[in-house]
Amino acid sequence: MKKQHAKSTNNESTSIDQALNILEVFSEKNAKLGVTEISEILEMSISTVHRTLLILKRRGYVEQDSQRGKYKLGLRVFELGCVFQNQVYLIEVAMPHLEHLANLTNETVNLAILDHNQREVVYIAKIDSPEVLKTDIRIGTRLLANCTALGKVLLASLPEREIERIFPKKKELPTYTSSSISTFTKLKEHLREVKSRGFAVDDEEFKTGVRCLGVPIKDTRGKVIAAISITGPAIRFSLEKIEKLKSTIIEVSSRISERIGFKTL
Repeated sequence: MKKQHAKSTNNESTSIDQALNILEVFSEKNAKLGVTEISEILEMSISTVHRTLLILKRRGYVEQDSQRGKYKLGLRVFELGCVFQNQVYLIEVAMPHLEHLANLTNETVNLAILDHNQREVVYIAKIDSPEVLKTDIRIGTRLLANCTALGKVLLASLPEREIERIFPKKKELPTYTSSSISTFTKLKEHLREVKSRGFAVDDEEFKTGVRCLGVPIKDTRGKVIAAISITGPAIRFSLEKIEKLKSTIIEVSSRISERIGFKTL
């Protein structure tokens, strides 16, 4: 059974490589290509190229010219490019505000989004605290959404039925510390509170001795697309300090949202 599984995994990996190679063969010079042309460029069999193109076409990654039969990149590739471009734009808009917030608080400030699996947050920008004692989270880091202020703010923006799909009801949730939310019931109740308050606090749930305050960022439609946070060591970033900084970080997130196009009523 193990050998069959390994063989299946290798076949899937090969198929993915073949699909990506075909997508990458398109360029300004080769905007439209036929099956034979792709086969010759990639030294791949015509049957493999044809089969892979049919899958890519069905998924919207390539389109076929009805008259000449040649293929070009499809709308789905453009949509993914827009997602990436929007993230770059978000970072550009947010950075001056993150720097302002970091200067005000002397703590580390982060910008994050939900990963596609919606169980993790991905850190896409940060401003480090000038203090010697600070959190060491790098850009690109992924952390459990249910154990971070950023993640809880982002999860709270989702419909409850979506939360039920993401997290199994009967299983213990993955955790980092004894303070992490470990059950679906507790998470669901907590997210309702977060949604009502408009902010989330990570009280040593990601790491013992570290606290975090997170708030959402909204786009032109009012949809939560990202979150920002202030993170610091618990000995310096007390719950009293968090209480005082709530209005400050909410104001900063509102400014970022307004720059993106969100309008408050």
